[in-house]
Amino acid sequence: MRADYSLLKIPIADILFIEGLDDYIKIHLDKQKTIVARMTLKSIHEKLNSGSFIRVHRSYIVPLNRIESVRNRIINIEGTEIPIGNSYADTFFSVFGK
Repeated sequence: MRADYSLLKIPIADILFIEGLDDYIKIHLDKQKTIVARMTLKSIHEKLNSGSFIRVHRSYIVPLNRIESVRNRIINIEGTEIPIGNSYADTFFSVFGK
């Protein structure tokens, strides 16, 4: 992935969640600095393994194995609260409930 004028290799296991900001994404990593890259959430989601990652909001993609809890349509990952969007709720709960 290209970020900060460099080409970076990011281990999938280190991703806590991905946040979208217009034409940029912020990849939040476990115990590492957040990476900002020029890419859309849609394009990064297509590159990720769809069985491991799920889009839960217009602005967020999360890895299913990092979800610590879900309460009132709020996902908790490492102390960060991520909302579940209305249009993503049915898909999320059908996958997460398995």
